[in-house]
Amino acid sequence: MIELSPTIQYRPISQIANPIAHIPSPFTGKVFPLSAHSNAVIASGALGIGVCVQVRVPLLLSPCHGQLLQTRRNGCEYIVQANNGLKMLLSLDISSEFTKPEYLKANSFGKSKVALGEPLCFYDVPLSEAKTMAAIVLLNAQKLGACYYPLKQVTAAKEPIITIARACAL
Repeated sequence: MIELSPTIQYRPISQIANPIAHIPSPFTGKVFPLSAHSNAVIASGALGIGVCVQVRVPLLLSPCHGQLLQTRRNGCEYIVQANNGLKMLLSLDISSEFTKPEYLKANSFGKSKVALGEPLCFYDVPLSEAKTMAAIVLLNAQKLGACYYPLKQVTAAKEPIITIARACAL
C-alpha cells in the first residue's frame, strides 16, 4: 500500500518556531497546497511532500547548489539533488503545444551540476496562455521536521517556498 505524504500547511514565516532550513523558490507566483496541482500523482502526495505555484512566466530556477539528476517531459520536469542530499522534483505543467523547441528559450540539457538561482528552463509562452501550475516535491523528506510554506506569494530564488522546522524545542 502506498503511504501518502502529509500536507504542507501555510504558516506565516514569523510564526514558524525553530526554523532550521529555508528552500528558495524555483518559481515566481502564488503558492497553493500540493493538492491543487492538476497531475493526480503529484497532487496526491504519493511522490513526497511539497507545494505548487501558479506561475505567469514559465521560468524554473534551481533552488539549490547541487546535481541535476534527471530531465523529463520535454524539459518540464527536473530532479535535483542538493549538496545536503535533499532530492527535489521540480515540475512545470505547460500545455504540450508550448513545449516545442521553438518556445524553449533557456534550458539545462546536458548539465550535471547546478547553482542556486541558475535557470533550468524558460518557455516563451504568450501571456494569454502562460498561467500554469508548477510544483516542488521533496522526494526524500521522510525524516525531516515539520515543513510549512511561509509565504502565499513567492519570487524565484529570492524567497523561501518551504521552511523546515525542528520537531520541538527543548
